[in-house]
Amino acid sequence: MGGALKKGLDDPAMREILFETVEGEYESRGEPVRVFEELVIGKSRADAIIVTRDAILGFEIKSDRDSLTRLEKQVHNYDRFCDYCFIVTGLHFLDRIEENVPSHWGIYDILEGDEGKLFIEMYREAIRNPAERPTIKLKNQMNLLWRSELLQIVTEYQLTGYSRLNKYKLRDMIVEKLGKEDAKRLTCDLLLNRDYSIYRKPEMEDGQKDGAPAEKKVKRKRRRRKSKKSGS
Repeated sequence: MGGALKKGLDDPAMREILFETVEGEYESRGEPVRVFEELVIGKSRADAIIVTRDAILGFEIKSDRDSLTRLEKQVHNYDRFCDYCFIVTGLHFLDRIEENVPSHWGIYDILEGDEGKLFIEMYREAIRNPAERPTIKLKNQMNLLWRSELLQIVTEYQLTGYSRLNKYKLRDMIVEKLGKEDAKRLTCDLLLNRDYSIYRKPEMEDGQKDGAPAEKKVKRKRRRRKSKKSGS
């Protein structure tokens, strides 16, 4: 099914086949999955963050029109936030990327068949991120939550002494009181079930005040789903 990469293959086409493939794999197993686009992670912006029941996956997309200039910084920021990291590219950058991303990163490559149909292949499997400071990574992941979502945890578990705490102190309290395993599970669950209809401007302002990116930067673009009979 190989072939030459379509010259100038652009980012939207790569996203479409990537999301159809990854979402399809989880949904076929009956596992929840949700895609967020353009989330701010540290000093980079992730092309896609995919949340599952127990893991946060990061995807950096490099089309033929992109540059690898910022790749080192992007790799560093993905590693600070994600349990599994992937880079999605084509033949144009494949060799250079294989040499310049850590061995625990997975690599997808996108090919064009004889009739112009695009195919995505797993060129290299990802290994779980061997984070040197796993608690720091968990807290970074919890930074993706809104303060109102952290308060849902506080209310559900009847934690006290939080009324004057900002988002980051709430996060730390949750990890301390509930433990890392439950904090991670609840983080994934809240992201999987996030409801943007309740998003409010004060939530964004709280994040800005505490030094976090405004939540408006993490709002996912709506993507029309194709019917199940149209396979990837």
